[in-house]
Amino acid sequence: MFFDIFALLFLLLASLIAAQQTPTPTIVAPTTAAPSATAASTAHGYAYAGCWNETNHLANTGGQRALSNGNSSANNTMTLDSCILFCNTYTMQYAGLEYGRECYCAQYLSAFSTRLADSRCGYACDGNASQLCGGALAISLYNRTGGAHTGGVAGSLVGGGGGAHGAAALWGFAGLGMLLVAGVL
Repeated sequence: MFFDIFALLFLLLASLIAAQQTPTPTIVAPTTAAPSATAASTAHGYAYAGCWNETNHLANTGGQRALSNGNSSANNTMTLDSCILFCNTYTMQYAGLEYGRECYCAQYLSAFSTRLADSRCGYACDGNASQLCGGALAISLYNRTGGAHTGGVAGSLVGGGGGAHGAAALWGFAGLGMLLVAGVL
């Protein structure tokens, strides 16, 4: 019985540690787009929703990104198409491009994010200079038009998603529940 409780406690501790580990993104200064670069109005079932601010640097956000609890990718060959196809693979509601090389996918957009002038999202995509891929702390946002979530653009930091961190926390709570049941028995 002691071994079972110890094993459950170990699983709980390991899952909580895994839930708190987050990778630190590397930011490379991109170039601005050529004057002929434009944001696509639609791409692969996603519609352009405008340029929105990043939120991880704002007070009261806890460092959360405008598109958090989802998936992300960053590379020097980023294009609008590669980002949207990446987000569509995970059936994410929103696809966002930033710094010309970063792609973020999420089910909800932070309520702290606000619409910016489209000119703030003037960085060319590293993989296609004729496409726009956000800007410095500015996200070229695309909204999935098929199977839309009700949270919409004014969604919440606390809604949906979860990703790997949410799954690890869920396992941690499940382990705690099993530990409590074992203690009662």
